[in-house]
Amino acid sequence: MIYELKNCRDGSAAPYKTTVEISEKDDILTFKFFAKHTDFYCPYHEYNDIHSEGDACEVLIGSDPERRFYYEIEVSPENKLMCALMENKGDDENGVPLLKINFIDTPFVESNVVCTENSYEATVSFPKEKILSGDDEIYFNAYRLETDGGEMDKHLMALNPTMKPKFHRPSHFLWLKDYLK
Repeated sequence: MIYELKNCRDGSAAPYKTTVEISEKDDILTFKFFAKHTDFYCPYHEYNDIHSEGDACEVLIGSDPERRFYYEIEVSPENKLMCALMENKGDDENGVPLLKINFIDTPFVESNVVCTENSYEATVSFPKEKILSGDDEIYFNAYRLETDGGEMDKHLMALNPTMKPKFHRPSHFLWLKDYLK
């Protein structure tokens, strides 16, 4: 099914139309984003660079019952990936998530990006078994970052908005099974 992302900070309509199609076939999970209006700002160009400092689509996904460990998968309009096992250690005194990033050396994710004049379609696919760690109940959230040409975190969009200026909010993860219907 196809779902529309919203403004992450307040839940209002996203400033730029963004959708994600979520599917599973033969135990392969696929997230296909359609991102309208973009300047294709990509400050980094290698695997495991932090692409969220530019324009990117990303999925946070896991099955740890405590929602402390989960994967972060980012893809830029240049089809460059970042894959990491994240450890969420809560928030600091200012409410900013404390994260430990464990980069995945050998990617288990396949990606494809098709760009048009002012939009792109980004697809990430991976075997479901690669993200299973807990009780097999998979949770996730899907996001998009749009910088309008370089202003970091200018527009943050989310399937389930966190109502904060950051994505790493495990309390806002969704059950994957509810989105594969």
